[in-house]
Amino acid sequence: MDMPSGFQDNPVMDPLDGIAAFARVVDSGSFSAAAHRLGISKSAVSAHVQRLEQRLGIRLLNRTTRRLSMTEAGAAYYRHCTRILAEAEAAEQEASALQREPRGTLRISAPDSFGWMHVAPAVPEFLRRYPDLSVDIGLSPAHVSLVDEGLDLAIRIGALEDSPLVVRKLAPSRLVVCAAPAYLTKHEAPRKPGDLARHNCLCTSLLPWGDEWRLAGKIGEVRVAVGGSFRSNNAEMLRVAALDGIGIALLPTWAAAEPLRTGALRRVLDAWEPPASTIYAVYPSNRLMSMKVRAFVDHLARCIGRAPYWDEGI
Repeated sequence: MDMPSGFQDNPVMDPLDGIAAFARVVDSGSFSAAAHRLGISKSAVSAHVQRLEQRLGIRLLNRTTRRLSMTEAGAAYYRHCTRILAEAEAAEQEASALQREPRGTLRISAPDSFGWMHVAPAVPEFLRRYPDLSVDIGLSPAHVSLVDEGLDLAIRIGALEDSPLVVRKLAPSRLVVCAAPAYLTKHEAPRKPGDLARHNCLCTSLLPWGDEWRLAGKIGEVRVAVGGSFRSNNAEMLRVAALDGIGIALLPTWAAAEPLRTGALRRVLDAWEPPASTIYAVYPSNRLMSMKVRAFVDHLARCIGRAPYWDEGI
């Protein structure tokens, strides 16, 4: 997180200077490190934070000779500070965007199946639009640390932990219960959620509920313990198994849309809707990164559309 433009060593208070000084102390772990990164004196950093605390009427940091930590109020305020500084940086960059173009390398992490199916196809047009940029995409089913891995951006699906990362919602991720006609020819289609317990269900660790599928209907939510002969943490592998008639799958529509449109997969339990999750873009609020990040996130959002293109016709 960078300081606002025109940050002064003189502790005469600009509200953003105090916010930036406090956030940098938290990020760096000490006043000395924050002063070095901000390019001002340690005493000036301390004065900015003290005046911010006085203006707010609360203590933000617990200071001892050996340890520096946030108070409960400080932790809550820090989350707001990251958003405020990100918005200030975005405003500056938007104002000068007509005179500058994103450049450098954009490092992205994405869920393996979603990244392969929906992020990778958006890259060629993006590179044609920004020839001074290169893109490095890593695919993984697990959430990786943007800071530890030196990443600019991550695409994530599902609930997000509270963090200082900037979050942008890209699209809903709906789920559908489906099976291949070959499977439904051999096994009577389930008529109610409880019938799933008697079927070979394709299980996955991708769902937060594990092997207890959740379906909502007119009478409310029903939970069914399921099991089967196949398990995977990869949506494409689950789709292949379903297409081969192995069993009933609970798939995201972004993975199942095409076979549903062609009839290679059929929905079952149409009156019951699994709870949807959300697809997000998350990225650090770092001025040097945000121009290229913002460009790609805007591009990916346009590619997906306000209503996800993969949900059309299903």
